[in-house]
Amino acid sequence: MNYRRSAKNLYTYFCRYYSQKLGDRPADFTYRSLCSLKFIKEHGYYPRFKKPRSFSEKIWHRMLFDRSPIWTEISDKLKARELVKEKVGENFLPAILWQGERPEEIPFAELPDRFVIKTNHGAGYNVIVTNKKNLEHSRVLRRINDWLNLNFTYATFVGMAWAYKNIYPRVYVESFLGQAEKPPLDYKFFCFSGRVEYLQISFDRFGDASERILDRNFNVLDIYNGVRLYDGPIKRPENYEEMIRVAETLSAGFDFIRVDLYNVNGKIYFGELTCYPAGGLAAFVPRKWDFIFGEKWILENKYK
Repeated sequence: MNYRRSAKNLYTYFCRYYSQKLGDRPADFTYRSLCSLKFIKEHGYYPRFKKPRSFSEKIWHRMLFDRSPIWTEISDKLKARELVKEKVGENFLPAILWQGERPEEIPFAELPDRFVIKTNHGAGYNVIVTNKKNLEHSRVLRRINDWLNLNFTYATFVGMAWAYKNIYPRVYVESFLGQAEKPPLDYKFFCFSGRVEYLQISFDRFGDASERILDRNFNVLDIYNGVRLYDGPIKRPENYEEMIRVAETLSAGFDFIRVDLYNVNGKIYFGELTCYPAGGLAAFVPRKWDFIFGEKWILENKYK
């Protein structure tokens, strides 16, 4: 067991080290070969990174080869808000209560009882506060500073999430959108060439997480994608067509992008734009859906 762990740690370290040496250059043969081992472990088949067919292969194709600055812009959670404001208006943006570079300067005394602390330069870098009185300030500040000192690209996976590499880290406080102590449902729209084709709904993301994948017409699909399947009733939002309109407006101009939205008491809020869903690591069961999703994605900037 210790040997396997050591081998895994060495492999991960070398992948991240090599990725750092590549910098902003597309992946070379050596790095592609290293990454193929991770892909095989997660998906169970040998990838074709240069001539991708499946959805997962195309995510990795983008991560390994596409160095367009647009991916950095939309992965920066603060800059992405500017694009949303330009395309659909600021009414869809959750309120920012404070932003800066030093978490020690967060004005906790002036904040409401519930809020969310986030950093702009990675995935999962957030602290949900549902009762300010119970907040352990020193522990939270230490965690946020740890995040701010990390480059998400080189600190996670095998160093392939290039879009986050050049984001300047900042911290901000956003209004809490959920009810009681739970965050709202997370509606993740898979948009191909500006059209919503599929939808993933995440339930209780930070608790007993579960999800379901549906088609555009809100039909539940028999797909497992790495998170426990939600087995309760799923209510179609009354303004679902408006959610589709917002998602498709935001996705215009991209061959593929995932648009994450919230719907709180009938009001739609922007969550994020995701260019690398699940880091390309979430395997589809049954596997055929990986290729069905992949057929929808017509790559515009295919690396030769």
